[in-house]
Amino acid sequence: MLSRIANKGTSAIKKYVPGKSAKEAQAELGITRMIKLASNENAFGASPDSVRSIRQMADQIHVYPDSQSREIRARLTDHLGIQAAQITTGNGADGVIYNLGMAVIDQGDEVIFPRITFPIYETISRVMRGVPVYSEMKDLRIDLGDIESKISERTKVIFLCNPNNPTGDALPRQELGSFLRGVPDHVLVVLDEAYIDFTEADARLDSVALFREGMSNLFILRSFSKIYGLAGLRFGYGIGDAELVSLINLIKPPFDVSILAEQAAIDALGDREFVRRTAEGCAEEKSYFYRELDALGLGHVRSHTNFILIDTGRDAQQLFQALLRQGIIIRAATLYSLPNHIRVTIGRHAENERFFEALRAVL
Repeated sequence: MLSRIANKGTSAIKKYVPGKSAKEAQAELGITRMIKLASNENAFGASPDSVRSIRQMADQIHVYPDSQSREIRARLTDHLGIQAAQITTGNGADGVIYNLGMAVIDQGDEVIFPRITFPIYETISRVMRGVPVYSEMKDLRIDLGDIESKISERTKVIFLCNPNNPTGDALPRQELGSFLRGVPDHVLVVLDEAYIDFTEADARLDSVALFREGMSNLFILRSFSKIYGLAGLRFGYGIGDAELVSLINLIKPPFDVSILAEQAAIDALGDREFVRRTAEGCAEEKSYFYRELDALGLGHVRSHTNFILIDTGRDAQQLFQALLRQGIIIRAATLYSLPNHIRVTIGRHAENERFFEALRAVL
């Protein structure tokens, strides 16, 4: 029966496997304390203002949220200097990606994305019967020249994750700006900036400024799951041309942002001190990672995110299992066709020290 009713676009999809949870690992191995460094969550938690709001809203959870998320969109207009009509919200950045894909990708449309990047781009492209077009990497870096060479009359969308997941690399801002200005008007560029707040200022393209200047074929994705620490509440948003946003809002679920997620995002947006402490703490711990990895002789990508991709020189899945038995959850990058690489989230210092103790033990 399934072969008759299934959307044929799902036939070639590879299932997205999220990082193993601490509860799942504890149940499997009976280890009472696990350190999870697998899912790029904010090791420093969330803004105290957001936590306080969640606790105070318990008596409101029986009420439907505002289907248009008016209040957070109004705050974002002030924060970004754009119009509310140019902002769409969703259940995490993933939700916005799905809403966008359903709104614009049609059967036969070509969708370009790098060979090694966030896999949800390929998933939504295939579900909508689009044609995936892979751009090859250049030493684990996105190759904008290769992407440009693959643009055709049938190209509908280009997905760019910057900084890129899972590599952590960020494209040079001048190179990226030049590329974006050269993309034909008939091609929509989706610039996923989920990790942009971890990127150093001198490497960060002001994509919103480009959009304000009139780049109507640019759609910018942002998330509150990373630097704002709201991964468990799921809130993301997209910035785009008002007509495109109106089309997305036409098809997206009406209540996909909960009242808790919206209020927590409002409070997080106003807590710049928490964002500053998170960025500084992450940068300090990345320096510690680099020193330890150099001492171990392990290759790694200089990261502009809150995670580091490490070349272990051995089977990453076996290393994942060995570290799991040591009480450490990391991410084997085999999903991204990197059989010897692991992706490790930057934790608090004590967690990072414990990771390197375990890594030295299993190596």
